[in-house]
Amino acid sequence: MKDLWVIVPAFIISALTIPIFGRLAKSYGIVDRPDGELKPHERITPYLGGLSIYLGVLFVTPFELVTKITLTILVLLGLCDDAKNADPKVRLVTEFVIASVLVYKYVGLSFLFPLYVVLVAALINAVNMMDGLDGVCASVSAISAIGLFSVATSRYDKALLLALVGALAGYLLYNFPPARIFMGDAGSYLIGGVLSIGLLSSIRNGTSNLPYVVSAFIFLSLFFFDLGAGVLRRILNGRSPFSGDRGHFYDKIQSKTKNKRYTLLVVVFIQFVFFTIGIIAKQNTMLSLPAVVVLLVMYYFMSKWLKILKY
Repeated sequence: MKDLWVIVPAFIISALTIPIFGRLAKSYGIVDRPDGELKPHERITPYLGGLSIYLGVLFVTPFELVTKITLTILVLLGLCDDAKNADPKVRLVTEFVIASVLVYKYVGLSFLFPLYVVLVAALINAVNMMDGLDGVCASVSAISAIGLFSVATSRYDKALLLALVGALAGYLLYNFPPARIFMGDAGSYLIGGVLSIGLLSSIRNGTSNLPYVVSAFIFLSLFFFDLGAGVLRRILNGRSPFSGDRGHFYDKIQSKTKNKRYTLLVVVFIQFVFFTIGIIAKQNTMLSLPAVVVLLVMYYFMSKWLKILKY
């Protein structure tokens, strides 16, 4: 319970510094300009909200060299992309290096090492892809972090996840539709890194901790679903799997609601349902299997409802 207080200072730091970074972003032209297609927002919106999230996480959690360095590198990588559109190859290589460091730190070397590295790199990119509609990425990430808090296997990892929740809450004050600031890649990469730590923390003890591992993937499943559906949709429609589009699940929901706030409420409801399934799966192995079955059935019907593989 003592660690829960981490949320408060993280929230305060994030909420107080966002206006400062917003003004800096406008001064240096680090902004997102509408284009009517991939960027359909109504006005020029500053980036750098992710730096406030970073400060909220950085200053309220204990210093741990490897973790803080890896998260800082991810933020700097994202910041370069926000300001100058970093080379995609450089981004990808850096992500895999960071993923390798985190997997080695938390899980060590094993025959599953390459799989874990790919999962971490995929999660970082999946969080980045989720940041396409006001409030969606921050809300889904906060709920995921709360779930991962329940399955993380060290006090430090739990504090890191709670700090992220607090910092995201402060950010949401400004990113709730209509957004006044965006987190940018600096923010989404940071969130992907923290959530990856939560995932790796849950699988640290391997099969002896199976319900926790299953729960962790359920908490994060919406990210992996959106990433997998996006790549498959582009391939099936003859596009590059690395190209952007407006066919994400939240875009499909918005096409039905015609309202960003309603869309956010629907997304939060969906993620909360998955969160509940994850909590149930966490109880014991006997509940994990039916929880996964229910989850897959829900994703099947959601895919059909949204026509997720079509444009």
